[in-house]
Amino acid sequence: MDESHYWRRFWRRRLSRRRMLQAAALGGAGLAAAAVVGCAEEEKEATPTALASPTIAATPTPYVYEPAAYTGGTLRLPGYEAFVFDTLDPHQTEFGPVVSSHSAVFSKLLRYEDIERGVIVPDLAEAMPETPDEITYIIRLRPGVRFHQPSAVLDRSASDEEKAVGGRELTAEDVKYSFERQMNEESPRRALYLRAHQYETIDSIEVVDSLTLTIRTKRPTAPFMHYLADSSAFIVAKELVDENDEMNRQAAMLGTGPFMWDQLRPLREASFVRNPDWFGWGEPELGRPHVDGYKSFFLFDDASVEAAFRTKKLDVAFQVNNPEWVIKLREDEPDLISVDKGFAAWVKAAFIIDQPPYNDIRLRRAIHLASDRQQMLQAFWQGYGKMQGPVGWVLTQWALPQEELLKKPGYRLSKEEREQDEQEARRLYEAAGSPDLKVIFADQPAYIQQFAPQYERQLEEVLGAKVDYDIWTYPQISAASARGEAPFVFAYDNGWIDLDDWLYPYFHTDGPKNDSGLSDATLDGMLEAQRREFDPAERQRLGYEIQNYLLDNVLTRVDFVAATWLWVAWPYYRNFRPIPFFGNSFLMADAWLDQSNPVWGSRP
Repeated sequence: MDESHYWRRFWRRRLSRRRMLQAAALGGAGLAAAAVVGCAEEEKEATPTALASPTIAATPTPYVYEPAAYTGGTLRLPGYEAFVFDTLDPHQTEFGPVVSSHSAVFSKLLRYEDIERGVIVPDLAEAMPETPDEITYIIRLRPGVRFHQPSAVLDRSASDEEKAVGGRELTAEDVKYSFERQMNEESPRRALYLRAHQYETIDSIEVVDSLTLTIRTKRPTAPFMHYLADSSAFIVAKELVDENDEMNRQAAMLGTGPFMWDQLRPLREASFVRNPDWFGWGEPELGRPHVDGYKSFFLFDDASVEAAFRTKKLDVAFQVNNPEWVIKLREDEPDLISVDKGFAAWVKAAFIIDQPPYNDIRLRRAIHLASDRQQMLQAFWQGYGKMQGPVGWVLTQWALPQEELLKKPGYRLSKEEREQDEQEARRLYEAAGSPDLKVIFADQPAYIQQFAPQYERQLEEVLGAKVDYDIWTYPQISAASARGEAPFVFAYDNGWIDLDDWLYPYFHTDGPKNDSGLSDATLDGMLEAQRREFDPAERQRLGYEIQNYLLDNVLTRVDFVAATWLWVAWPYYRNFRPIPFFGNSFLMADAWLDQSNPVWGSRP
């Protein structure tokens, strides 16, 4: 996520010292543990993905389910869903774990069946939108989709929110409201709709009848289907939004998704229960969700996760920082389901370039070339990860291929090429006037600040620079960046799904997350062109062209490395597959617990 926007909101809330200290405990994995869902049959390796258009639904991953006798039980997972860091509002949060919770509770018109392949399928829509031309989308909703009624399942009285909307059928008016809410320039919460740039591509929304609407865009917009499936595309009821344009309360978390939000115990656990009235993606005969619910436990160190998993208090686990225990566990328990999965979060440096010395691209390029990414991979995750370009490597349909990236200066691995990069870095630094450098390191994840002395020495030795550094919290970074007082920040960031998400908001002159001061007419034209291109192969080519341009001519953001997470699950957890992005917990509707598996008997 973008710190400048997200953490500015956090800063304004003036968190107590107690909560700040609790937040600091996140440590190792930072704020992004890979989302774990029930989605596909077991797989042993992360499978390379082929190019697929994000506007066309391909054949979904085969759904596997066996005897109905195994319906029931509660999945127990590690995660950060209990760590609500900004707001519960599904259109205003930028915090990945909260988006994951929303994805189980709320529905969208469309959803991602397979993010890595770009496969989009209907969710609330009966079928993919009809597109008589490049700007028109005719959407027909499934009939009989109803908002949650938790009092019918949980031992509690109906809240005022449930009395207002519970059991009501979802209509085209709800869809229209959910999108126009994020387009409303008069909202007092306007600054918090950080994906408004997506909905601003809409020219009109016409409600044809209670279950049909027509959306027209201002111009051909290739990623528009993605916008309908993206992480702010949740459909909400107007009755749940207050006079200040907020729904930042748990009682308002009433959607139409497969699970209902039961309890939120901050920094302990978040629990969700099965929605018995869920529409089941048009297949009610399957009786999904198969589990009674799931619980996400807030565990933030390797020892706690390992102990809970070994005793089956968790059904699935991954390393927080050090993967060695996972590797050992796989040896001890060869029947475990094991998956190595990249995640969309990564480590980067960001510059403000409308003031010296970072307005000189020679200096930015010198830092880019001097930064030893291989050293970072080892320091952060014991080598389990890959080099990161301007688009996250997990998105193989959009990211520069690793083999191409590793040929670029700054990413090259051989000793000879590394020496060439370091020599060029020193030459550029001296040509830029050899300014003193001050690096601000984020305090979380812990390995970021722990790497600070090593990075300081690296820049001093390669560039011959005088380097100083400091460790700041994200709120401090955000506040200082807003004043232009944090021109060189080394931090952790979360990723996105579509090519447009990675590029347009951050590098277009008018991009809502362009905080660097960048304005490049050539780049603007390229970014606008990829939005107009519907052919996936040509759009991929344009994406590669943009990324090469950023690396060769811009470098307002220097991308370093991203981790590979090592996952294990007990073999009774069926339809398990980790996902490289937050916001896919709805897929746990497919998960089930195989109580006939021999390992199940020792589960407490």
